[in-house]
Amino acid sequence: MTMKLFIYGSGSTGCEIVDIVERIKESERRWHNVYFVDDIRVEREYYHTKVFRFDEMLEEKDDYECIVALGEPVHRRTLYEKLSRHLIKLATVIDCSAVISDSAWIGNGCMIGPNSFVSSHTRLEDNVMLEINTVVGHDIVVGKHSIISSGSVLGGHTVVGEDTFIGLNCTVKEKVTIGTQCIVGMGSVVFKDIESGMIAMGNPARVLRRNDERRVFKV
Repeated sequence: MTMKLFIYGSGSTGCEIVDIVERIKESERRWHNVYFVDDIRVEREYYHTKVFRFDEMLEEKDDYECIVALGEPVHRRTLYEKLSRHLIKLATVIDCSAVISDSAWIGNGCMIGPNSFVSSHTRLEDNVMLEINTVVGHDIVVGKHSIISSGSVLGGHTVVGEDTFIGLNCTVKEKVTIGTQCIVGMGSVVFKDIESGMIAMGNPARVLRRNDERRVFKV
């Protein structure tokens, strides 16, 4: 049975998800229509996709599900909780080129980008985003709302806490724990545990300061 898919957020991440969904539609009939949800964008059509307001989505009579398309963990959590309060089903979107072990557990609302790999006995909790060409090794746990950016590699038995952002092309040694609400700067090589609420970067990665603002991208 097909349904509608709403992509919550029409920025760059939302456009990437549109592209992934178009590839999925070529091989399986999961969604018959795809829309953005965005209360800020002025245009009512963007990236050849119709833009709904949140209240308009709530008025939909047909069966639908929704995925969060924001690249900030704190904002991913906010929209996830909003959708959950309205009992809206969360969609998980996995690119056709991704390789997922049969023993991996993928939570609701996850996005897994092109050419990513998720190994055996790994757990991605709800609303996790893996960007392009990420490698998540065996026996790993990635907490809710966290983002693993393109080109990053996590060694086996790693634990990543909730609301954490791992930047482009990072490498994390096996059996390392990265806490909640952390930011790991792009290109970092993580050899040791990082406590919750910290910003770290470098090779080897060193803690720079506390993540008090809880923002990755600052205007």
